[in-house]
Amino acid sequence: MIERPRVLIVDDEFGVRESLRAILGKDCDVLTASSGDEALTLVGRETVDLVTLDLRMPGLGGIAVLERIKKADPEIEALIITGYGSLDTAIQGLRHHAFDYISKPFDCDQVRTVVQAALARRMALKRMRSAPEQILATLSHEFRTPLNVIMGYSTMLRDENEQELSDEQRLALDRIQSNSTALLAYVETLFYMVELDRGLVPTHVARVRVSEELARVVDEVRAISDQKGLSVKIEASGALELKTDRQMLGRLVRALTDNAVRYTLAGEVVLAAEAGPNGTVLLEIRDTGPGMAPEMIAETRDVIAARPNVDPPRLLGFGLRLAGRLVRVLGATLDITSGPTGTRCALVLRPQAGVVDEDQASAVA
Repeated sequence: MIERPRVLIVDDEFGVRESLRAILGKDCDVLTASSGDEALTLVGRETVDLVTLDLRMPGLGGIAVLERIKKADPEIEALIITGYGSLDTAIQGLRHHAFDYISKPFDCDQVRTVVQAALARRMALKRMRSAPEQILATLSHEFRTPLNVIMGYSTMLRDENEQELSDEQRLALDRIQSNSTALLAYVETLFYMVELDRGLVPTHVARVRVSEELARVVDEVRAISDQKGLSVKIEASGALELKTDRQMLGRLVRALTDNAVRYTLAGEVVLAAEAGPNGTVLLEIRDTGPGMAPEMIAETRDVIAARPNVDPPRLLGFGLRLAGRLVRVLGATLDITSGPTGTRCALVLRPQAGVVDEDQASAVA
C-alpha cells in the first residue's frame, strides 16, 4: 500500500485550517496547528511532508517557525499562506526556502496543484537519498530549488504588476516561466529514468481505455502543435481497452508524440490504435517530419534491449531514452521506420499480468 503524504496546516484562523483540510483531505493525511509552538511540537513528534504556514500569526512568528522546521528537516516542503495579496510577505517565505505561496481566498484546483508539485519534490528527494549516483544529489541541489524560486518570483512579478508591465516585460517573464518549467521537467524525467532502471517504480495495473489516453496526450501537446499549425489526429475505437499501467502508458505515448510534434515542421501527426491478436493493442505514432537518422534508431533499440557493453547513447534526447525504458518495463515492442517523408513508431502493447486496480479501472467504466 502506498503511504499517504502528511500535510500540516498552521494557521491561527479556524476557518482557514478547516478549508485547507477539506481541500486536501482526500489525497493527504492532514494535521492542524493553531500556533507556531503547536506546529513545532507536531513536527518534532510526527512525520510531516509539507507545511502550509501563515507568516502573520500572533506569538511565535511564521518566519521563525519556518526556520526551525527547515532546521529539523530541510526536505519538509513549505507553502506560504497570504491573505494580503502582498508581494513582500510571500517573498519573505521564498527567501527562507519555501516552495511557493497560496493566496486567500483559496482556489481549490490551484491549491491542489501547488501541493501536489511540492509533494512530488519531497518524494523525489526522499527517493534520491537511496540513489548512489552523486549527480542526482548535485542536480537536486543546483537545479530544483533555485528553479522553483525563480518560477515563484516570476509568477509574483506577473501577478502583482500586471497593469504596469510592458509587452516586452511580459514576454520576458513568460520565457522565464516556460524555460524553467521545461528544465524542471527534464530533471524530473532524469529521476524517473533512474528509478525505472533500478526497479523502484511500482506497477499499477488497470483496464485503460486507449482512446482516452491518446486524447489526453493530444491535449498536452496542443499548445505546441497549434503554434506550429500542425494537425494532430487520433484514429482509435472508443471501446479499445488494454490491461496495463495507465501512467507508464501515458508517459510512453507522450514521449513519442512530443518527439513527433517537436520535429515535424508542417503536415500532421497521427496517433492510431487498433486491437491486435491475443489481447494486444497495436499503436502507431506517425508524422510527416524529416525523419530520424539510422544511428538514432539503433541507439533507441539499444536502450530498449539494455544490451551490456554498449556505449551510452549520444544522439538521443530524454524523450527517446525514456520511451526505450518504458517499452522494456511494459514488455512491449517498438519498431521505428523513418525516411524523408516522415517517421513511424509502431508499438505492440501486451496486457500486463497482475491484479486490476479497481479504483483506476472505474475511471474508464
